[in-house]
Amino acid sequence: MTTATTKKGWADRLADAMEVMAPIFDQPHLAAVRDGFVAMMPLLIIGALTLLVLQFPCSLQEGSACYLGDIMNQDLAAKLWIPFNATYGLLSIFVTISISYALAKRRGLDPVMPVIFTFLAFMIMAAPVLTGFDAEAEQFIDNRGLFTAIVVAVVSIEVFRFFVKRNLVITMPAGVPPAIANAFIALVPGVVIVFGWWAIRYLLNFDLAGGLFVVLSKVVPAASTYTAVAIAESFHAFLWTMGIHGDLTIGIALQPVWTANLAANAMAVAEGLPPTAIYTSEFRSYVVPGGSGATLPLAFYFMRSKAPRLRRVGWLGIWPGIFNINEPITFGAPVVFNPILAIPFIIITFLNATVAYLAHVLHLVTPTFITAPWTLPTPLLMLMMTGYDWRAAVLAVITEFVIPGIIWWPAFKAWEKQVLEKEKVEVPAGAAAPAVA
Repeated sequence: MTTATTKKGWADRLADAMEVMAPIFDQPHLAAVRDGFVAMMPLLIIGALTLLVLQFPCSLQEGSACYLGDIMNQDLAAKLWIPFNATYGLLSIFVTISISYALAKRRGLDPVMPVIFTFLAFMIMAAPVLTGFDAEAEQFIDNRGLFTAIVVAVVSIEVFRFFVKRNLVITMPAGVPPAIANAFIALVPGVVIVFGWWAIRYLLNFDLAGGLFVVLSKVVPAASTYTAVAIAESFHAFLWTMGIHGDLTIGIALQPVWTANLAANAMAVAEGLPPTAIYTSEFRSYVVPGGSGATLPLAFYFMRSKAPRLRRVGWLGIWPGIFNINEPITFGAPVVFNPILAIPFIIITFLNATVAYLAHVLHLVTPTFITAPWTLPTPLLMLMMTGYDWRAAVLAVITEFVIPGIIWWPAFKAWEKQVLEKEKVEVPAGAAAPAVA
């Protein structure tokens, strides 16, 4: 008796690879860094409201822009900068808290005391002025301390977990209120965390924050080149075609770079200088307008399809697609494990990244420096993120409708043909033909 063997297709092999890769994308430390930066969005939006107000155009005279901040009462304008300084100026502190909280939760710790001790550790390492050590020392509590925030948060939470997991803590008798018991449990790891970082910084005189800032100044520009952008965004699109959340996956490595660039641009504008960094998370709205793969034109094509199933998918996908949510198209078409749609999905992402980056290199559009809710329609979103640069809205229309509209059309026709042929095959044999009036 022989046993038939079935050769796996490419989709099955990719599915197997996805299962192997999945634990990497959910590795606790990497995922905590990603989640910690993503959680900063509301904070960055609130701080950016200052820029939205002060950068509002009031007139254009002889090609020279006039902004609301220029004609506003200067005392009021100075007060409006306070929310910006309290958010972007303290960005690394908030990132420290956010990452340590995310990691503590993933490690099964009550996050309150671990987060507090991590915050103290970061202040010791990055804020010698605020801790009273040296009034002339350089501080790294704004965007320059982002790498320090990551290192201090991850190490501190792991040290805290080490002591708790091995029961190297002060335990109280049964019947002691939980709040008091937890306070004593946190005492020993807290002492080790705070005085450990203190010894590193002031006894060993090891300036971790200054050293990591030098690393940051090298890594961020290298990760912001066109080559890096094109590879990262094409890879993100490829991951989506395998059913893996591409944005979150590349965000594990690149979110610190995106945030550092955005904060640098915002700080430059606050100082009256032009923004220069191109690759921010906001720049990515040019790359993925309407969602990854820029599928909004595809949704329009589906709405007029001859195939009933594609029409249903189009109507389901068009409305969320306007607000940059396109899972109904990605999984309903589907794009996942479908080479006919997966290939243009990746090509469009690459072309959008290339055109948008080139537009910035040629100074045809202002780099993004304001964070706004990503669910806004893309042309409006880019108008706001660039401080009301109308050219950004035009570029958004090109990357959302023109480039994808051209690329998606032949792919749509090819997929529609296959769907129609499949629907004919699925008609039961011997079924009566529909009556013709």
